Amino acid sequence: MRMRWLTVVLALAVGPAVRAQDSASNSQRPAVQALQRRVLEIVQRTLGASDDQMRQLADVNRRYQPERRELNQRDRQARQAIRAEVLRDSLADQTLVARELDALVDVQRKRIEIFASEQRDLARFLTPVQRAKYATLQEGLRRKVEQLRQRQQENGLTPLQRRRLRQMRRMGDTTG
Repeated sequence: MRMRWLTVVLALAVGPAVRAQDSASNSQRPAVQALQRRVLEIVQRTLGASDDQMRQLADVNRRYQPERRELNQRDRQARQAIRAEVLRDSLADQTLVARELDALVDVQRKRIEIFASEQRDLARFLTPVQRAKYATLQEGLRRKVEQLRQRQQENGLTPLQRRRLRQMRRMGDTTG
């Protein structure tokens, strides 16, 4: 099960970045394509989806991908700005933190709108159980990607900053 999640995380986290590179990096393309095929097999098996349903699912994903990418970028930028200010303790720019918190609220609101719209689209060709399984897969993936991102962010911090960041996470702070 853990390997399955790692495969999904890698394919969805690394795949778009590799595809965006120019044709000079074509040597990596077969590996990424193989990983993406494996992810599709896992999704199809988990959902019990037909080939036609998988084609339609790919179309829906393609339609929402740009919006999700933009939201993820806005979310990441806001969280990084908040984190940087919070780590400054008493020197934190309160106005900036307030503005970035508002941005996080806007991102979450937009995520809900996208989820609702996507669910309407998926309802045209997936059963409610398949949609629930797919939503669970997506949420698990989002969590795994976030965990990987958090570990990566900690690498550039001093031990004191790392301790503060971990304390914030333990207290339920989602900015870390």
